Amino acid sequence: MELEVTSKAGHRERLKAHFIAGDEEAHTDEALLELLLTYAIPQRDVQPLAKKLIATFGSLSAVLSADMSMLCNQEGIKEHSAILLKLTNWIRKHDGNITMEQAQIDTLTTPTLFPEVALEARLDDKTDKPKTKTPKSTASRARTGLFGKSMLEEAIEMLPQLPDTDSLDEVRNFLKDHLRFSGQTTRERRAQYIVQRMFPDGYADHSLLTFSRVYTGKQELRDACFYRFCKAESLMYEVIEGLFLLTMSAGQLERSVLRDYLTHRFPSNSSTKDCALAIVETLVAARIATADRLTLNFSYRDLAPSSFAFILHSEFPEPGMFDIGKIEQNRAVQAMLWKPAAIVPALYELRNRNIISKVSEIDTVRQFTTKYTLEQVCEALAKTGTGP
Repeated sequence: MELEVTSKAGHRERLKAHFIAGDEEAHTDEALLELLLTYAIPQRDVQPLAKKLIATFGSLSAVLSADMSMLCNQEGIKEHSAILLKLTNWIRKHDGNITMEQAQIDTLTTPTLFPEVALEARLDDKTDKPKTKTPKSTASRARTGLFGKSMLEEAIEMLPQLPDTDSLDEVRNFLKDHLRFSGQTTRERRAQYIVQRMFPDGYADHSLLTFSRVYTGKQELRDACFYRFCKAESLMYEVIEGLFLLTMSAGQLERSVLRDYLTHRFPSNSSTKDCALAIVETLVAARIATADRLTLNFSYRDLAPSSFAFILHSEFPEPGMFDIGKIEQNRAVQAMLWKPAAIVPALYELRNRNIISKVSEIDTVRQFTTKYTLEQVCEALAKTGTGP
Protein backbone atom coordinates (compact mmCIF):
# COMPACT_ATOMS: atom_id res chain seq x y z
CA MET A 1 0.00 0.00 0.00
CA GLU A 2 2.89 2.34 0.84
CA LEU A 3 4.43 1.74 -2.59
CA GLU A 4 1.08 2.51 -4.26
CA VAL A 5 0.69 5.78 -2.38
CA THR A 6 4.27 6.74 -3.22
CA SER A 7 3.64 5.97 -6.89
CA LYS A 8 0.50 8.09 -6.93
CA ALA A 9 2.29 10.92 -5.17
CA GLY A 10 5.06 10.74 -7.77
CA HIS A 11 2.53 10.83 -10.57
CA ARG A 12 0.89 13.90 -9.08
CA GLU A 13 4.24 15.65 -8.75
CA ARG A 14 4.94 14.85 -12.41
CA LEU A 15 1.54 16.27 -13.36
CA LYS A 16 2.39 19.52 -11.60
CA ALA A 17 5.91 19.62 -13.04
CA HIS A 18 4.69 19.09 -16.62
CA PHE A 19 2.07 21.80 -16.15
CA ILE A 20 4.53 24.32 -14.72
CA ALA A 21 6.97 23.55 -17.53
CA GLY A 22 4.24 24.24 -20.09
CA ASP A 23 4.46 20.81 -21.68
CA GLU A 24 1.89 20.30 -24.43
CA GLU A 25 0.49 17.11 -22.93
CA ALA A 26 -0.18 18.92 -19.66
CA HIS A 27 -2.76 21.19 -21.27
CA THR A 28 -5.20 18.62 -22.58
CA ASP A 29 -8.69 18.61 -21.08
CA GLU A 30 -8.02 15.30 -19.38
CA ALA A 31 -4.67 16.35 -17.88
CA LEU A 32 -6.03 19.66 -16.58
CA LEU A 33 -9.05 18.01 -15.02
CA GLU A 34 -6.89 15.32 -13.44
CA LEU A 35 -4.63 17.99 -11.93
CA LEU A 36 -7.64 19.90 -10.61
CA LEU A 37 -9.14 16.77 -9.06
CA THR A 38 -5.92 16.01 -7.18
CA TYR A 39 -6.67 19.03 -4.98
CA ALA A 40 -10.14 17.70 -4.13
CA ILE A 41 -9.30 14.00 -3.81
CA PRO A 42 -5.89 13.75 -2.12
CA GLN A 43 -5.34 9.99 -1.75
CA ARG A 44 -6.71 8.35 -4.85
CA ASP A 45 -5.70 7.84 -8.48
CA VAL A 46 -7.99 10.35 -10.21
CA GLN A 47 -6.80 9.74 -13.77
CA PRO A 48 -9.57 7.17 -14.51
CA LEU A 49 -12.13 9.57 -13.03
CA ALA A 50 -10.89 12.43 -15.20
CA LYS A 51 -11.07 10.22 -18.30
CA LYS A 52 -14.59 9.11 -17.42
CA LEU A 53 -15.84 12.66 -16.82
CA ILE A 54 -14.40 13.92 -20.12
CA ALA A 55 -15.95 10.96 -21.95
CA THR A 56 -19.31 11.56 -20.26
CA PHE A 57 -19.56 15.32 -20.73
CA GLY A 58 -17.42 15.76 -23.84
CA SER A 59 -14.93 18.40 -22.68
CA LEU A 60 -13.44 20.08 -19.63
CA SER A 61 -15.62 23.11 -20.25
CA ALA A 62 -18.72 20.91 -20.23
CA VAL A 63 -17.62 19.22 -16.99
CA LEU A 64 -17.14 22.57 -15.26
CA SER A 65 -20.45 23.86 -16.63
CA ALA A 66 -22.47 20.82 -15.57
CA ASP A 67 -25.14 21.19 -12.88
CA MET A 68 -24.08 20.48 -9.30
CA SER A 69 -26.60 17.64 -9.02
CA MET A 70 -25.40 16.08 -12.27
CA LEU A 71 -21.80 16.16 -11.07
CA CYS A 72 -22.70 14.59 -7.72
CA ASN A 73 -24.48 11.79 -9.58
CA GLN A 74 -21.19 10.77 -11.18
CA GLU A 75 -19.46 7.87 -9.46
CA GLY A 76 -16.37 9.15 -7.67
CA ILE A 77 -17.59 12.75 -7.36
CA LYS A 78 -18.88 13.88 -4.00
CA GLU A 79 -20.05 17.30 -2.89
CA HIS A 80 -16.54 18.49 -1.95
CA SER A 81 -15.19 17.75 -5.43
CA ALA A 82 -18.28 19.11 -7.17
CA ILE A 83 -17.97 22.40 -5.27
CA LEU A 84 -14.34 22.78 -6.42
CA LEU A 85 -15.39 22.22 -10.03
CA LYS A 86 -18.27 24.69 -9.78
CA LEU A 87 -16.06 27.24 -8.01
CA THR A 88 -13.55 26.95 -10.83
CA ASN A 89 -16.32 27.42 -13.36
CA TRP A 90 -17.66 30.47 -11.54
CA ILE A 91 -14.24 32.10 -11.44
CA ARG A 92 -13.58 31.58 -15.15
CA LYS A 93 -16.99 32.96 -16.09
CA HIS A 94 -17.09 35.96 -13.77
CA ASP A 95 -13.62 37.42 -13.97
CA GLY A 96 -14.90 40.64 -15.48
CA ASN A 97 -11.73 42.55 -14.63
CA ILE A 98 -9.55 40.99 -17.29
CA THR A 99 -8.12 43.65 -19.55
CA MET A 100 -8.21 43.55 -23.31
CA GLU A 101 -4.43 43.24 -23.36
CA GLN A 102 -4.67 40.15 -21.17
CA ALA A 103 -7.54 38.74 -23.22
CA GLN A 104 -5.96 39.11 -26.66
CA ILE A 105 -3.98 36.23 -28.03
CA ASP A 106 -0.96 38.24 -29.11
CA THR A 107 -0.23 39.56 -25.60
CA LEU A 108 -0.25 36.28 -23.68
CA THR A 109 3.22 34.94 -22.97
CA THR A 110 2.90 32.43 -20.11
CA PRO A 111 0.42 29.65 -19.29
CA THR A 112 -1.96 30.11 -16.36
CA LEU A 113 -3.89 27.57 -14.32
CA PHE A 114 -6.67 27.59 -16.92
CA PRO A 115 -4.96 28.88 -20.08
CA GLU A 116 -7.46 30.31 -22.56
CA VAL A 117 -5.07 29.52 -25.36
CA ALA A 118 -1.50 28.30 -25.68
CA LEU A 119 0.53 30.44 -28.03
CA GLU A 120 3.71 30.58 -29.98
CA ALA A 121 6.20 33.37 -29.41
CA ARG A 122 5.54 36.68 -31.12
CA LEU A 123 8.17 39.11 -32.27
CA ASP A 124 8.88 42.26 -30.35
CA ASP A 125 7.89 45.09 -32.68
CA LYS A 126 10.94 47.12 -31.68
CA THR A 127 13.72 44.55 -31.54
CA ASP A 128 12.47 41.72 -33.76
CA LYS A 129 13.81 39.33 -31.11
CA PRO A 130 11.64 36.33 -30.23
CA LYS A 131 9.96 36.38 -26.85
CA THR A 132 9.52 33.36 -24.59
CA LYS A 133 7.62 30.55 -26.24
CA THR A 134 4.47 29.07 -24.79
CA PRO A 135 2.93 25.69 -25.69
CA LYS A 136 1.96 25.26 -29.33
CA SER A 137 -1.41 23.64 -28.90
CA THR A 138 -4.63 25.52 -28.33
CA ALA A 139 -6.71 24.70 -25.27
CA SER A 140 -10.06 23.00 -25.58
CA ARG A 141 -12.02 25.44 -23.43
CA ALA A 142 -13.91 28.64 -23.97
CA ARG A 143 -12.57 32.09 -23.19
CA THR A 144 -15.00 34.16 -21.17
CA GLY A 145 -13.49 37.64 -21.58
CA LEU A 146 -13.66 40.36 -24.19
CA PHE A 147 -12.14 39.90 -27.62
CA GLY A 148 -11.13 42.64 -30.01
CA LYS A 149 -11.02 40.95 -33.42
CA SER A 150 -13.53 38.78 -35.23
CA MET A 151 -11.64 37.17 -38.14
CA LEU A 152 -14.66 34.93 -38.81
CA GLU A 153 -15.06 36.10 -42.41
CA GLU A 154 -11.39 35.32 -43.05
CA ALA A 155 -11.74 31.92 -41.39
CA ILE A 156 -14.71 31.05 -43.60
CA GLU A 157 -12.72 32.08 -46.67
CA MET A 158 -9.49 30.31 -45.77
CA LEU A 159 -10.71 26.99 -44.32
CA PRO A 160 -11.41 25.27 -47.67
CA GLN A 161 -7.90 26.23 -48.83
CA LEU A 162 -6.01 24.82 -45.84
CA PRO A 163 -3.55 21.97 -46.42
CA ASP A 164 -4.73 18.46 -45.61
CA THR A 165 -2.90 18.12 -42.31
CA ASP A 166 -3.56 17.83 -38.61
CA SER A 167 -0.56 20.01 -37.77
CA LEU A 168 -1.48 23.42 -36.39
CA ASP A 169 1.99 24.65 -37.29
CA GLU A 170 1.33 23.91 -40.95
CA VAL A 171 -2.10 25.53 -40.76
CA ARG A 172 -0.70 28.57 -38.98
CA ASN A 173 2.12 28.96 -41.50
CA PHE A 174 -0.31 28.66 -44.41
CA LEU A 175 -2.52 31.35 -42.93
CA LYS A 176 0.44 33.64 -42.28
CA ASP A 177 1.40 33.30 -45.95
CA HIS A 178 -2.08 33.82 -47.39
CA LEU A 179 -4.02 36.21 -45.16
CA ARG A 180 -4.54 39.59 -46.81
CA PHE A 181 -2.72 41.82 -44.36
CA SER A 182 0.44 43.70 -45.20
CA GLY A 183 2.39 43.32 -41.97
CA GLN A 184 3.97 40.01 -41.00
CA THR A 185 3.30 40.52 -37.31
CA THR A 186 -0.36 41.29 -38.08
CA ARG A 187 -0.68 38.12 -40.16
CA GLU A 188 0.85 36.09 -37.34
CA ARG A 189 -1.65 37.49 -34.83
CA ARG A 190 -4.64 37.01 -37.11
CA ALA A 191 -3.57 33.48 -38.04
CA GLN A 192 -3.50 32.62 -34.34
CA TYR A 193 -7.00 34.03 -33.84
CA ILE A 194 -8.31 31.69 -36.54
CA VAL A 195 -6.39 28.67 -35.22
CA GLN A 196 -7.55 29.22 -31.65
CA ARG A 197 -11.22 29.51 -32.58
CA MET A 198 -11.55 26.96 -35.38
CA PHE A 199 -9.33 24.23 -33.88
CA PRO A 200 -9.77 24.38 -30.10
CA ASP A 201 -8.57 20.80 -29.46
CA GLY A 202 -4.95 21.51 -30.41
CA TYR A 203 -4.91 19.94 -33.88
CA ALA A 204 -6.49 20.63 -37.26
CA ASP A 205 -9.35 18.18 -37.05
CA HIS A 206 -10.31 16.36 -40.21
CA SER A 207 -14.02 16.94 -39.55
CA LEU A 208 -14.02 20.70 -40.08
CA LEU A 209 -11.52 20.54 -42.94
CA THR A 210 -13.70 18.02 -44.77
CA PHE A 211 -16.91 19.93 -44.05
CA SER A 212 -15.37 23.19 -45.28
CA ARG A 213 -14.48 21.66 -48.65
CA VAL A 214 -17.94 20.19 -49.13
CA TYR A 215 -19.69 23.48 -48.32
CA THR A 216 -17.28 26.08 -49.66
CA GLY A 217 -19.09 29.39 -50.07
CA LYS A 218 -22.31 28.06 -48.54
CA GLN A 219 -24.27 28.89 -45.41
CA GLU A 220 -23.49 25.47 -43.96
CA LEU A 221 -19.82 26.40 -43.66
CA ARG A 222 -20.72 29.74 -42.09
CA ASP A 223 -22.85 27.88 -39.55
CA ALA A 224 -20.06 25.45 -38.65
CA CYS A 225 -17.50 28.24 -38.29
CA PHE A 226 -19.87 30.37 -36.20
CA TYR A 227 -20.47 27.35 -33.96
CA ARG A 228 -16.72 26.87 -33.42
CA PHE A 229 -16.31 30.60 -32.80
CA CYS A 230 -18.98 30.62 -30.10
CA LYS A 231 -17.47 27.57 -28.43
CA ALA A 232 -14.13 29.37 -28.21
CA GLU A 233 -15.53 32.80 -27.29
CA SER A 234 -18.36 32.00 -24.90
CA LEU A 235 -19.15 35.70 -24.49
CA MET A 236 -21.06 35.26 -27.76
CA TYR A 237 -23.45 32.92 -25.95
CA GLU A 238 -24.02 35.47 -23.21
CA VAL A 239 -24.75 38.23 -25.72
CA ILE A 240 -27.16 36.10 -27.76
CA GLU A 241 -28.97 34.86 -24.65
CA GLY A 242 -28.97 38.19 -22.85
CA LEU A 243 -29.91 40.40 -25.79
CA PHE A 244 -30.95 38.69 -29.01
CA LEU A 245 -33.22 35.92 -27.76
CA LEU A 246 -34.95 38.36 -25.41
CA THR A 247 -35.68 40.83 -28.22
CA MET A 248 -36.46 38.33 -30.97
CA SER A 249 -40.01 39.58 -31.39
CA ALA A 250 -38.70 43.06 -32.21
CA GLY A 251 -36.13 41.70 -34.63
CA GLN A 252 -33.87 44.68 -34.05
CA LEU A 253 -31.28 45.81 -31.56
CA GLU A 254 -29.54 49.15 -31.31
CA ARG A 255 -25.78 48.77 -31.39
CA SER A 256 -25.55 51.15 -28.44
CA VAL A 257 -27.48 48.59 -26.36
CA LEU A 258 -24.81 46.00 -27.13
CA ARG A 259 -22.07 48.42 -26.07
CA ASP A 260 -23.95 49.25 -22.87
CA TYR A 261 -24.39 45.54 -22.14
CA LEU A 262 -20.65 44.92 -22.44
CA THR A 263 -19.83 47.99 -20.36
CA HIS A 264 -22.10 46.69 -17.60
CA ARG A 265 -20.62 43.19 -17.92
CA PHE A 266 -17.01 44.50 -17.83
CA PRO A 267 -17.24 47.76 -15.88
CA SER A 268 -13.51 48.29 -15.44
CA ASN A 269 -12.54 47.57 -19.04
CA SER A 270 -12.08 50.31 -21.62
CA SER A 271 -12.14 47.99 -24.66
CA THR A 272 -15.83 47.17 -24.79
CA LYS A 273 -16.29 49.28 -27.93
CA ASP A 274 -13.77 47.14 -29.83
CA CYS A 275 -15.46 43.98 -28.60
CA ALA A 276 -18.90 45.25 -29.62
CA LEU A 277 -17.60 45.84 -33.14
CA ALA A 278 -16.04 42.37 -33.25
CA ILE A 279 -19.33 40.80 -32.15
CA VAL A 280 -21.22 42.66 -34.88
CA GLU A 281 -18.66 41.58 -37.49
CA THR A 282 -18.97 37.97 -36.32
CA LEU A 283 -22.76 37.94 -36.54
CA VAL A 284 -22.70 39.54 -39.98
CA ALA A 285 -20.01 37.16 -41.26
CA ALA A 286 -22.09 34.19 -40.11
CA ARG A 287 -25.21 35.78 -41.65
CA ILE A 288 -26.92 35.50 -38.31
CA ALA A 289 -27.72 39.21 -38.49
CA THR A 290 -27.41 42.25 -40.75
CA ALA A 291 -26.15 45.60 -39.54
CA ASP A 292 -26.05 49.26 -40.38
CA ARG A 293 -24.39 52.10 -38.52
CA LEU A 294 -26.94 52.14 -35.69
CA THR A 295 -28.80 48.83 -35.55
CA LEU A 296 -28.60 45.07 -35.84
CA ASN A 297 -31.44 43.23 -37.56
CA PHE A 298 -32.16 39.55 -37.04
CA SER A 299 -34.85 36.89 -36.93
CA TYR A 300 -35.15 33.15 -36.50
CA ARG A 301 -33.55 31.35 -39.45
CA ASP A 302 -34.28 28.30 -41.55
CA LEU A 303 -32.26 25.28 -40.51
CA ALA A 304 -29.87 23.56 -42.91
CA PRO A 305 -29.81 19.78 -42.18
CA SER A 306 -26.06 19.46 -42.79
CA SER A 307 -25.30 22.35 -40.44
CA PHE A 308 -27.54 20.73 -37.86
CA ALA A 309 -25.78 17.38 -38.34
CA PHE A 310 -22.38 19.03 -37.76
CA ILE A 311 -23.45 20.74 -34.56
CA LEU A 312 -25.50 17.80 -33.28
CA HIS A 313 -22.54 15.43 -33.57
CA SER A 314 -20.20 18.04 -32.08
CA GLU A 315 -22.40 18.48 -29.02
CA PHE A 316 -23.11 14.74 -28.72
CA PRO A 317 -19.77 13.30 -29.91
CA GLU A 318 -20.25 9.71 -28.78
CA PRO A 319 -22.91 7.57 -30.49
CA GLY A 320 -25.81 6.88 -28.15
CA MET A 321 -29.40 7.64 -27.15
CA PHE A 322 -30.29 11.16 -25.98
CA ASP A 323 -33.30 13.13 -24.78
CA ILE A 324 -34.69 15.38 -27.52
CA GLY A 325 -35.11 18.09 -24.89
CA LYS A 326 -31.34 18.24 -24.53
CA ILE A 327 -30.89 19.31 -28.13
CA GLU A 328 -33.87 21.69 -28.01
CA GLN A 329 -32.40 23.38 -24.94
CA ASN A 330 -28.79 23.11 -26.07
CA ARG A 331 -26.97 26.42 -25.76
CA ALA A 332 -25.06 26.05 -29.01
CA VAL A 333 -28.19 25.17 -30.97
CA GLN A 334 -30.13 28.10 -29.53
CA ALA A 335 -27.27 30.45 -30.42
CA MET A 336 -27.72 29.57 -34.11
CA LEU A 337 -31.09 31.37 -34.04
CA TRP A 338 -32.71 28.49 -35.89
CA LYS A 339 -36.49 28.33 -35.76
CA PRO A 340 -37.24 26.33 -32.59
CA ALA A 341 -40.07 24.45 -34.29
CA ALA A 342 -37.61 23.17 -36.91
CA ILE A 343 -35.45 21.16 -34.49
CA VAL A 344 -37.57 18.01 -34.20
CA PRO A 345 -38.37 17.89 -37.95
CA ALA A 346 -34.64 18.24 -38.56
CA LEU A 347 -34.00 15.16 -36.42
CA TYR A 348 -36.45 13.19 -38.53
CA GLU A 349 -34.77 14.53 -41.67
CA LEU A 350 -31.39 13.29 -40.44
CA ARG A 351 -32.97 9.92 -39.68
CA ASN A 352 -34.44 9.79 -43.19
CA ARG A 353 -31.00 10.54 -44.60
CA ASN A 354 -29.55 7.75 -42.46
CA ILE A 355 -27.31 10.18 -40.55
CA ILE A 356 -28.87 9.25 -37.21
CA SER A 357 -30.47 5.91 -36.56
CA LYS A 358 -33.67 6.64 -34.68
CA VAL A 359 -36.14 9.25 -33.42
CA SER A 360 -38.80 8.22 -30.88
CA GLU A 361 -41.72 10.24 -29.57
CA ILE A 362 -43.96 7.95 -27.52
CA ASP A 363 -46.05 9.56 -24.80
CA THR A 364 -43.56 11.50 -22.65
CA VAL A 365 -40.50 9.67 -24.01
CA ARG A 366 -38.75 11.76 -26.65
CA GLN A 367 -35.39 10.44 -27.75
CA PHE A 368 -32.99 10.39 -30.68
CA THR A 369 -30.17 7.93 -31.30
CA THR A 370 -26.90 8.74 -33.05
CA LYS A 371 -24.65 6.12 -34.60
CA TYR A 372 -21.74 8.05 -36.11
CA THR A 373 -18.96 10.29 -34.90
CA LEU A 374 -18.61 13.81 -36.29
CA GLU A 375 -15.73 12.73 -38.50
CA GLN A 376 -17.76 9.84 -39.96
CA VAL A 377 -20.67 12.16 -40.72
CA CYS A 378 -18.40 14.70 -42.44
CA GLU A 379 -16.72 11.98 -44.49
CA ALA A 380 -20.14 10.71 -45.58
CA LEU A 381 -21.22 14.22 -46.55
CA ALA A 382 -18.06 14.52 -48.65
CA LYS A 383 -18.98 11.35 -50.54
CA THR A 384 -22.66 11.96 -51.11
CA GLY A 385 -23.42 15.56 -50.18
CA THR A 386 -26.36 14.40 -48.08
CA GLY A 387 -25.09 11.82 -45.62
CA PRO A 388 -24.41 8.07 -45.40
